[in-house]
Amino acid sequence: MKSSKYGLAAALLVGTAALTGCQTQPVYQTTYGYRGCQSCGVVQQVQQIYIQQQGTNHAVLGTVIGAVAGGLLGSTIGHGRGNTAATVVGAVAGGAAGNAIGSQNSQPGGAAPAWQIVVRMDNGQYATVTQGPNPGVRPGDYVVISNNQVYPR
Repeated sequence: MKSSKYGLAAALLVGTAALTGCQTQPVYQTTYGYRGCQSCGVVQQVQQIYIQQQGTNHAVLGTVIGAVAGGLLGSTIGHGRGNTAATVVGAVAGGAAGNAIGSQNSQPGGAAPAWQIVVRMDNGQYATVTQGPNPGVRPGDYVVISNNQVYPR
């Protein structure tokens, strides 16, 4: 009887040890580089590019505003035909002055430097961001994308 007690105890011990190995393990995210940030990733490529920008032409707006203001001021001078002549002269002079001021405040269009950054996101997808300011990152840097800008993390 003693040997059957030891046999039963040994069987229980072996059974418990066997069942312990069947314990369910927690599930972990196995996606490449996953660090828990939805908008983070690793820089794959950084390239300086040039984007076409439209200029601003304030000369036309300056001409219109100047002509209206000059015409209004000219209409306050004189009576009859003198008033009409003063209004016309005021409009022409105001338009010329407005055009000169507007031309000085205009900006030419042209190519402006920008940066194109390719990022492999933590979820495995790729994102390409084009931004004006230099992000100051290199391939291999870990970054976050926020408001369509790349920032070192």
